[in-house]
Parts: sequence; structure tokens; C-alpha cells
Amino acid sequence: MIWQEKREDPWSVTLKGVAAGLVGTLVMTTALRAVDRPSRGYGGQADTQAPPAPADDTSGAVAPTERVAERLASRVFRTELSPETRQRLGLGIYWTYGAFWGAISAQLQETFKPPALYHGALLGLVVWIVGPLRLIPALGLYQRPPSATVTRRLLAIGLHLLYGWTTAFTYRQIAG
Repeated sequence: MIWQEKREDPWSVTLKGVAAGLVGTLVMTTALRAVDRPSRGYGGQADTQAPPAPADDTSGAVAPTERVAERLASRVFRTELSPETRQRLGLGIYWTYGAFWGAISAQLQETFKPPALYHGALLGLVVWIVGPLRLIPALGLYQRPPSATVTRRLLAIGLHLLYGWTTAFTYRQIAG
């Protein structure tokens, strides 16, 4: 008799990964809000709904996710968004991004079974490198201000590590 490892179907793994990614996004967002106490939005107004700016952004500018929503609306749908709609769509993009990485992470965890501590650290670093470090600036969605301090940059890395660890450990808990 050949021993076969019981595998979970990819759809279930993906859904559990999405949930884990949402938990990771929630924890990362909450941590950023805790360390970035001035609770102002990107336009300088008090705001609890907008996704946080990159941790090394001190300009108070529009969030990169809101810029994506704005570009999609103007270039694809040829329409202008109200600030409220832009903010809501940006928030949806922000949470979808976290859920997407959670789904990818879950598939990798299920396939390779790495220790969650190492997998989470690698996930956090990859998400930081792909998103804030490379993709967002490459698309012209955000330019790191020259005044960004090393502390702010380390904070950005730390928050992404927190996301990765939370996502990896949450998936392990959900997957059993």
C-alpha cells in the first residue's frame, strides 16, 4: 500500500489564505495607526477609514491605492471620482492587496510546509519589496520623500514583517 499525504483542495486553501491575509492587513493597519498617532487622513483631515500611507510618507498625500482607483476611473471608465468614492475604492484595493498576498502565501505554505516564522518573515519582506519599494514607485503612485528617515523606513519593513508573520501564523491556525 502506498502512503499518500492528504491534501486540501486549492479552493479551500485559497479562501483560508484570503482570511489570513485580511487578518494580517488588519494587524498591520492597526499597528501603523498606533505608531502614527496623528490621526489625520491623506488630505490632512481626521479619518479612520483610509488605508495608511506608506510608513515612510510624511507628506500627507493621497494614498497609492486611491491613486490606482483614480487612474482606473479616469483612464478606463473615463469618469471622475468624488474624494469619498476615491477613498472607498482605495480602501477596497488596499484590503484586496492584503487578501491577495494571503492567498498566495497559503498556497506556498500548503505546498512546501515551511515553518510559519520563516515563511512569515519572507512573505513580509517580499510584500514590502514588491509593493512599496518597487511597484508603487515604478507606477508613479508614490515617491519616497527625500526627508524620509531611516527610522520611518525601518518602520515600513517592520510593519510588513508583522503582516507576514500574522498572515502565516493565522493561516496555520485556520488550516489546522
